[in-house]
Amino acid sequence: MILLFVLCQSCQLYHGIKNRLHAKEISKTFSKEELNQILGNGFSFLGVPYRIGGIDKNGLDCSGLLFSMYNSSLFQIPRTTSQQLEFGLPVSINQIERGDWVFFSNQAGQINHVGIVSSINKDSILFLHASTSKGVREDELMRGYWYNSFVKAIRPFKQIKF
Repeated sequence: MILLFVLCQSCQLYHGIKNRLHAKEISKTFSKEELNQILGNGFSFLGVPYRIGGIDKNGLDCSGLLFSMYNSSLFQIPRTTSQQLEFGLPVSINQIERGDWVFFSNQAGQINHVGIVSSINKDSILFLHASTSKGVREDELMRGYWYNSFVKAIRPFKQIKF
């Protein structure tokens, strides 16, 4: 009976520690090295064609690209754009940093596209995404179509896969 009690308590202790570690990992931000690794994963997909539901080098959709980038670095993020939209804290366009996620809407006003900020220079913000017409590529956020379609940016939560 005592052994059963000790085992139960050990199990509760383990789950309590795991949950606290999990909560701490969510609140942390990504280090420069982690972002380099995540973005390096993304750049390895350059030129891969667009494919709805795709998450590998045979084809990727926009949310699948982000999912695969983080998954390869042992981080866990949601799979779909609508889930990714809620997986971070909002950031204003003038506070965007490398690694932030940017979301875009179609002409009907529905958020239907996501990318990740890959580079920030004095006059440009580049983001990596899976374009339906040209596959995985890097584009400029602050000009033309992408600027006019921009809806929201978030700084994603950091969640390590358990």
